[in-house]
Amino acid sequence: MTRVWMYSVAASEDPDNIRCYVPWRVDDDLIFFGPCKKLMRKQLRKHFLGSDNSHATVIDHQRFIVGINGRNSQRVRKVVWWGRISEVMTFCEADKRLRGNRFRKLRDDRDSPLHVRPLLEEGKLIGYEHVSNEHIEGGAWISDLVSNSARQNVRVDGRRLTLQHGNPWKAFDRDCCMLIENRFFAQGKGIDFDEEALEILREAQPDKTGIDSYAVFGLTASGHVNGRRGKFLDIPDELADRFIAWLEERSSKPTVNERAGYDGTTKTRCP
Repeated sequence: MTRVWMYSVAASEDPDNIRCYVPWRVDDDLIFFGPCKKLMRKQLRKHFLGSDNSHATVIDHQRFIVGINGRNSQRVRKVVWWGRISEVMTFCEADKRLRGNRFRKLRDDRDSPLHVRPLLEEGKLIGYEHVSNEHIEGGAWISDLVSNSARQNVRVDGRRLTLQHGNPWKAFDRDCCMLIENRFFAQGKGIDFDEEALEILREAQPDKTGIDSYAVFGLTASGHVNGRRGKFLDIPDELADRFIAWLEERSSKPTVNERAGYDGTTKTRCP
């Protein structure tokens, strides 16, 4: 079964470059997706992980994530990245697995999206410590791990979040991140939405009006462009197969000249 989840990378307005830390391009082949998109990660956690399973290799499911740039005054919207989910895991598991030279920049960056480290007691997870600047404002990193309904199960002490009641599975109910096969990551040129793509999006959203190359999620009831902030479009089955085929036909590795358009040094943290 093929499924596409498409969302707006609100922190990155540039239609030709990704200027934020989520998603994080590890290299030409791999992307790390950590905080942000709480509903998406919570669904993945529920589907692939469990109280006795903190890591899953995704083999039998063709699950893709597609990111488009955020709103901008130029009213230009493009696909800025997409890939296939290959592994789903907790942040504790990510801290254990994502080591070595391949993940050095991810771990060492002061705004790293691998923004928490596990607190262990006799080898068991009892909490997390926030270690980067990502989502530091207002303690937003806490909600990357815990929903409002589960807050009574944890205690916050500065930049530490510890288990107070129940077990980690129940308390840290948003504890999920993923590795994604890098199929496209804009470094100088995004993918334009043409009429073929828009027709697929119209079929996937029959209740939406005004879908065009900028309002790819249609319009709200008040006539404004729908940004699906905090949410995502779920494209299933045959429509997903068509959309992936469209993306594959238009995706290519960036040329040297395209890369020259953005050196990757100026990024914004995810809001």
